[in-house]
Amino acid sequence: MYYCFKTYFYAMKQGFLLSILNSRLTYRVLLILNILISCTIFYLFRDLGIGDEGHYLSFAEGFKHGRFSHWWFLSEYYPDTFRTPGYPVFLFLLQIISLNIYFIKVVQFILYMSSVVMILKIANRYDEGYKLKNIFLFLLLPYVHVVVFSPTIEPETLMTFLLTLYIFIDLKEMDTKFKFPLLGFLSGIIFLVRPVFLFFPIIIVLNDIITKRNNFSFKYGISMLLIYFLTILPYGLWNYKNHHVVSLTPIEGAGGVFQLGYWSFKMPGYKEERYWRNFMSDEIISFTDYRDTSKNILAFNKEWNYIDSACAQYLTTSDSITYENMNLYSSFFKTYNTKYTLEREKLLRELTIDNMKNDLFFTFKVKLFTLVRSWVTGIQKSDLESKNYFIRIRAIYFSGVSGLVFFASIILIPFAFIKRKLAWNNSGTILILLIYYGLIHLPFAIQARYTIPLRLVLLFILARVIYVIFFNRRPTQNN
Repeated sequence: MYYCFKTYFYAMKQGFLLSILNSRLTYRVLLILNILISCTIFYLFRDLGIGDEGHYLSFAEGFKHGRFSHWWFLSEYYPDTFRTPGYPVFLFLLQIISLNIYFIKVVQFILYMSSVVMILKIANRYDEGYKLKNIFLFLLLPYVHVVVFSPTIEPETLMTFLLTLYIFIDLKEMDTKFKFPLLGFLSGIIFLVRPVFLFFPIIIVLNDIITKRNNFSFKYGISMLLIYFLTILPYGLWNYKNHHVVSLTPIEGAGGVFQLGYWSFKMPGYKEERYWRNFMSDEIISFTDYRDTSKNILAFNKEWNYIDSACAQYLTTSDSITYENMNLYSSFFKTYNTKYTLEREKLLRELTIDNMKNDLFFTFKVKLFTLVRSWVTGIQKSDLESKNYFIRIRAIYFSGVSGLVFFASIILIPFAFIKRKLAWNNSGTILILLIYYGLIHLPFAIQARYTIPLRLVLLFILARVIYVIFFNRRPTQNN
C-alpha cells in the first residue's frame, strides 16, 4: 500500500512539473525575464571595453581611405598582417549609417537577441511544445556571459549570430541546391570574421560523406566547399598582392599566441612588453612555483632578445622612421614589414615547440587545463583578494555558472548518447562545432572569450540532453 501511494504521489509530482514545463505561460514569463535581464546587462555594461576597441575602429576608418591597416593615418605604413577584414568591414558598414558608437552596440545587442530567437526556432524541430524551449530559457537566465559582450567592440557577438545562423540553416528543411551554397557562403563570412573557422567546413563535408553515405550528395558538398573557397579567396589574393605570400590566413599571430600558450603559465601576473603587452593570467590553480617566476621572466625576455636580434637584419632605415612614428601611439601594436613578420613567426613556432618538447609534463598539464578553461571564466587571484566585494562576487559568479554548465555538458551529453537518447544525425554539426572549437584553441594561450560565440549553442545542446533524459517519453529515434 505504501509503495502504491508513493508511486501515485511521485506521478502527480512529475505530472505537475511537466505541466509547468510545457506551459505557454511559463514560456512567456521566462522569455520576458530573459529580455529584462539582457537589457539590464547591456545597459550596465554599455561602456565596457576589453582593449581592442580603438584598434578595430581604426581598421574601419582605414577602409574609408582605401587602406586595410590600423596604421592607415601614417604617411608610410604597412598593410595589415594580423587581422582578417570581416569584423572591420562590419563596423565600416555600420558607420556609414551612424558614427555614434552606441549605434554599433545596439545593433550587436539586436544580433544577440536574434541569436536567441534562432535557438528557440531550432528547438521547434525537436519539441513542438514548450518543454525544450523553457529548459533553454531557464538555463539562459543566469548565463549572462554572452550578452555581456554585446556592448563591446569585439567580434564575439557577430560571431555568435553567424554561428547560430549556420546551425539554424544546417538544421532547416530546405532544398539542398540552395542550402549547401548558402552554407558555403556563410562559412566564408564566418572565416573572414574569425579565421579559426578555416577547417570546419571541410570536416563537416567529410563527416556527411561518412555518416550519411547514400543520402549525401557529393556534388552539393563540393559546391559548398567551392563557394567557401571563392568567398575567402579575395583575402588570400590581397595577402599575395601586399605581402607576396600565398596564404588564406593572416601571416602573423599564430606564432605569438602559441608562444604565450606556453610562457603565460610560467609568469603569472606578469605584463609582457615584447609583443602585444599582454597580462599573464594569475589563476587560482598554479602550474609553476612562484619562486621561479622571476627566473622564468628572465628566460622569456632572453628568448625575445634572441628573436629581436635574429630579425633585426630585416629592418631598413625607412622602417626605423616608420616605427618611431608608431611609438607615438602606445595603444596600438606595431605592424612590421613582411619579411620581418614571417621570420619572427617562424622563430616563435620553432622556439615554442622546443620549449614544449623539453617540458612535456608541464605542457600536458597546462593543455589539459586549457581544454577546460577555454569554456570557463577564470578567477584571478587579484579578484579574490580584492577588498571590493562586488569584484569578488562577480568573479565567483561568472566562473561558477560557466563551470557548472561546462561540467554538466561533458557529463550529460556523453550519457545521452550512451543511453541512445540522442542520435548523431540530428546533433552531429553542433557537437563537431563544439569539439572543433575546443581543440583548435588548445595549442594557444587561454582566451575564454573565443568560445563565447558557441555558448548559446552549448546551452541548447545541454537543454536538449536534459529534455530527452528527464522529460521525453517518445522513442529514441525521434530525438
